[in-house]
Amino acid sequence: MKKRTVSIASEEVEIDIVRSSRRTVALYVKPGGTLMIRAPWYIPLYSLMQFVREKTGWIIRQREKMKDIRPAAEINPVEDGSHIPFLGRNLKLKVSPSARSRVEFVGDELHLMLPVPVPGKIAASVDAWYLSEAKKFFLARTSELVAKHQSLLPAPESIGARKMKRRWGTCRTNGTIWLNRELIKKDPELIDYVIIHELCHLVHHNHSRQYYQLLESIIPDYKQLRSRLSSIA
Repeated sequence: MKKRTVSIASEEVEIDIVRSSRRTVALYVKPGGTLMIRAPWYIPLYSLMQFVREKTGWIIRQREKMKDIRPAAEINPVEDGSHIPFLGRNLKLKVSPSARSRVEFVGDELHLMLPVPVPGKIAASVDAWYLSEAKKFFLARTSELVAKHQSLLPAPESIGARKMKRRWGTCRTNGTIWLNRELIKKDPELIDYVIIHELCHLVHHNHSRQYYQLLESIIPDYKQLRSRLSSIA
């Protein structure tokens, strides 16, 4: 999505241009008075701006109706140009049409290629990519941490990743550890903290004094790391 401005009644009004595989052009006046235009990939920018200018009268009337309506709190959409968090840094998402779906890292950019790059498909593809990367990273990092602290921590039966609403991780009594997929967005040291937190539960399946003594012996600053973990959205 690209943001531009257009002059409406001597006022510069922000307009969001969202392109997709749709066949028609649609113009919206959003609460707060900004504009959004949804259009096919192939229609040139000058044609879209001309379309907006032709709708000036309608836009003025709609903006008058909307002037007292406050915009709802926005949830940042996942789209071309978005910045998405990954391992503590932000990747710029570049979306383009392609005959087959694939994802590639290019520097600090994540290139997402889709046969039909519409908003729903983009968001679903990024979600799937997050889950795939989380599974690989969590498994590899858990193995490294177990090897590093083998005198203190046993290996889990298995490591899994899934999206959770209230927890960063959980340890089952059968030795299975589940980690929140959202962790893949965080700094690696925060991921290490959660992994070790759960591995300690393989020794003490509670939050007793002995549990925290074990955790602190491995991560002396675990309280600071815990406080850095923001709430799960």
